Amino acid sequence: MTLIMYAILAIAAIGACVGWANAKKGAAWGQPMTIACAVVAIGIGFFLAWRQSFGGGNAASSRNREEEYQRIMTKKLGLYIKENYSGKKAVVIIDPYLDVENPPSLEGLKAGLGSDVEITEVLKPKAPERPAGEDPGMNPGMLIPQEKWFTVKEVNTLLTGKNFDVCITLMGLPANTKLQGKALNIEALKGKKVFIGGGSIYNFGPAIKAGAITAAVSYKTDAIYDDKPIPSKLDEAFDKRFALVTAENAGQYKTLFR
Repeated sequence: MTLIMYAILAIAAIGACVGWANAKKGAAWGQPMTIACAVVAIGIGFFLAWRQSFGGGNAASSRNREEEYQRIMTKKLGLYIKENYSGKKAVVIIDPYLDVENPPSLEGLKAGLGSDVEITEVLKPKAPERPAGEDPGMNPGMLIPQEKWFTVKEVNTLLTGKNFDVCITLMGLPANTKLQGKALNIEALKGKKVFIGGGSIYNFGPAIKAGAITAAVSYKTDAIYDDKPIPSKLDEAFDKRFALVTAENAGQYKTLFR
């Protein structure tokens, strides 16, 4: 399709030149041909520019690249959990508005954990229905503030009675999560290891430093966004954008916290 469009663009450009040359010689058809070919060339030029920026290969390539970085982010976290908590059972919390059951972030996490950490359940918090008439391609979480429905109470309800040692949330923690002593104010997480593999950690510096959150991955303030190929080595790719923050290294990442 693209080759055909470029061929038509070239023919239109040549036609415009031929028309203009003959118009200057007095040919009656020269000027109309020049205008018609110029309109075609300009139209195709605009279409190709739009397709390149929004509708074509570059857009798909960018989407694929971002999805791969999501896998890289959570794979790194999964490997950390595997190394330190092998043999444990885990539950994973994911965004209830995701349209796929196995999003890239969950794929990456599973790849990192391997068979050494068993995921007993993947859980989705109860969330409001999509508003009537809303664009189906838009995440309702952009219109319905997450803090209205993703609360400490909801997480307690979600986790109560579940079989796990480790909780990994790929959508962060509720906004009303607080540090009480050296533990979070989420009763169902008392005595459990908590990991954040997505969402903001801005408010959780004290909880990470206290060990109430064992580790979290986050975008760095100096993250690099470009269209270069993703580095083949996991650590190199991870370090371009992300940080793995623990109680031991939290002091290095003060800019990530409030």
